[in-house]
Amino acid sequence: MSFKKKKKEIKRLIKAFEIEAQRFHDLKFSIFTITQATCSTEKFKQPNHAILLWQYYGQKDSENFIQNLKHSDLKWGIRGAELSSYGLIEGDKTDLFTKMATRAGCIFNKKEAYEIKTKTIYEIREKKKEENLESIVVVNDNPLAIWLNYLLYYISTVASNEETKLIHTDPFTLSMFALEQLLDKKSIEKVDKSVTKLEDIQFDVSFSFPGERRKFVSSVADIIRKKLNKNKLFYDFDYQAQLARPNIDSLLQKIYRNNSKLIVVFLSSEYSEKEWCGLEWRAIRDIIKSKDDEKIMFIRFDNTEIDGLFSIDGYIDANKYNEKEIAKFILERIQVLNT
Repeated sequence: MSFKKKKKEIKRLIKAFEIEAQRFHDLKFSIFTITQATCSTEKFKQPNHAILLWQYYGQKDSENFIQNLKHSDLKWGIRGAELSSYGLIEGDKTDLFTKMATRAGCIFNKKEAYEIKTKTIYEIREKKKEENLESIVVVNDNPLAIWLNYLLYYISTVASNEETKLIHTDPFTLSMFALEQLLDKKSIEKVDKSVTKLEDIQFDVSFSFPGERRKFVSSVADIIRKKLNKNKLFYDFDYQAQLARPNIDSLLQKIYRNNSKLIVVFLSSEYSEKEWCGLEWRAIRDIIKSKDDEKIMFIRFDNTEIDGLFSIDGYIDANKYNEKEIAKFILERIQVLNT
């Protein structure tokens, strides 16, 4: 798949996952492991779908390995493995998510899929404290398994070990975040994460924007982040692990309404169409109604009419100023509010 086609496909997938994320499905993504000594009576919610992600077979024993391979149902892996890991999807929209996730797994070419597999194998050997390359580790090549392994790797890049264990992920939202960052960065990069609970942080500035303007907003965020202390800018990509949960609408409204000195709203035609932006906009309109006008700053990309916004409202034109200049304006407003 060419880069141009891949980019279009990622955008289509982002839109599809976003639509489902907005519906707040009761869907759960988790992993479970089986060892030789495993004897579990755990019952899973119906409907569900389980798929093998990887297996650690252990030290190479050609004769036993070949015999186990001959008598194995490869759908569930190779018999005799010391450790087998499965991805589990549970909930009413299981079939829909597995279809979408399978399509997402197909965006990777052979080299990229190999890199994901290599990362997985490396992490398994790290956990086993093992450098012996003769040990057998296998990773499922199924596109669904590749995508779930990618999501697990993605979670590890945006969350500390404790957050990774505790997070209850909505797989639609999680996939949307992973795809957006893949589109923005072309690869997953580790973010300097905060271990402070998001709802307890008081921000100097928070950004509200549609995903279509992320490239511009991301550049502005990079400049501002360097000028402020840690946990003073709310930009969604910096807190993805904590945002991947139910009732995100209530959390976002709390951040914008009560936990931010300044809210910078990046307005465009896309902003008025997005449900997420609509939830944020309700909190922003309430602030305006309460006469806290100094807390709001508008950046406009076009002249689309936004419900509740008037022609007399001041704004900065993003078509006249670049990212560096916009960042400078925002920092000036923050300085005024902090004096």
